[in-house]
Amino acid sequence: MRPEKVEIMRPFGPSMARSKMPQELIDAFNASADEIIEDKEELKRRDYSDNLVGKVEEEFSIPEEVFTKYQDFFNFTIEQYVSWNDSFLNRQRPENSACNIHYLSGWFVRTFPGDFNPNHIHTGCDLSAVGYLKMPEDINEEWEEDYKDNYPCVGHIEFQHGTPSLFNAHNQLVKPEVGDFYVFPAYLLHCVYPFKSKGERRSFSFNAKLKLSINGKEIPDNAH
Repeated sequence: MRPEKVEIMRPFGPSMARSKMPQELIDAFNASADEIIEDKEELKRRDYSDNLVGKVEEEFSIPEEVFTKYQDFFNFTIEQYVSWNDSFLNRQRPENSACNIHYLSGWFVRTFPGDFNPNHIHTGCDLSAVGYLKMPEDINEEWEEDYKDNYPCVGHIEFQHGTPSLFNAHNQLVKPEVGDFYVFPAYLLHCVYPFKSKGERRSFSFNAKLKLSINGKEIPDNAH
């Protein structure tokens, strides 16, 4: 399974990738989250909030079998992202080399009115991602009103890098849409602003490491 299009964005120094998730993936991830929410013991067992900074309702791990079923979609988007950056930076990989993707953790995020995620980075990984699964029913009305303001940000995710200066953007506000999937460097500062609309804003995130291999053998991180 592959996305129809992978768009590479570079609003500031680091680049980001965006693609659209197929409805099958969205439905499967939502169904998995709903099933876990209904099972209080399973929800407690999968609680991932102690590893995260979000001031949100619930954060719990994605079942491995659900994630693995759609791993080809994530692999393809990340491979396109890495390939674009190699080309942009004029980096040549050694002959017979490949970039292996190791997924470290993945979790659902449920946010409700007043919840937010403070500015943070992800540690112990190379890449992070976010995909949007559900939005409050009336949030478009809230967005319509908020976009009359000089800095609309309700329910948005904001990425930041560097400092503002002449001819240099240091932030990128992203309006979440169901089906949107983003990949970005794990060191990229980002936060999520609260909203007021009744209902749930549901997303998922994961972290991954990249390992270079030659002839199928991975090169240690400290190799020169």
